[in-house]
Amino acid sequence: MYDVDMFADEVEQLAQQADQAEGAERVELLARAANLAIDPLRRIELLMLVTNAAGRAAHQAVTPARQGENRAGNLPATYEQIGAAAGLSRDVVYRQHTHGAALSWPAARRGVHNGRTSSCREAAAEGTDMRGETVT
Repeated sequence: MYDVDMFADEVEQLAQQADQAEGAERVELLARAANLAIDPLRRIELLMLVTNAAGRAAHQAVTPARQGENRAGNLPATYEQIGAAAGLSRDVVYRQHTHGAALSWPAARRGVHNGRTSSCREAAAEGTDMRGETVT
């Protein structure tokens, strides 16, 4: 059986170290603490702190990427490249980086078509509803 007190002390030490750290180092310390936490509620708390810290660290990493720091040829990264690295669409990356500022490309290119999916438009053109039943 695990020495619960020993793990709890180590978890708290890692959490305190994480409070002093920034960026990816903070994420790593919090993740290690969450991995060692035995109390499920403490683990949930630490995992939520990990996700918050990871999001902030990723957001901070966008600026150097956009400036081309430490990149091959010092070429600045595009929002599309940043999105691909993060597994997000460039639309989401742009909004996150600019704090929700207006988007610079048309809605149709972002996949927004007046709030209707293509299957809805096709059904309307055919005179059927979403279940394929004829609309009169």
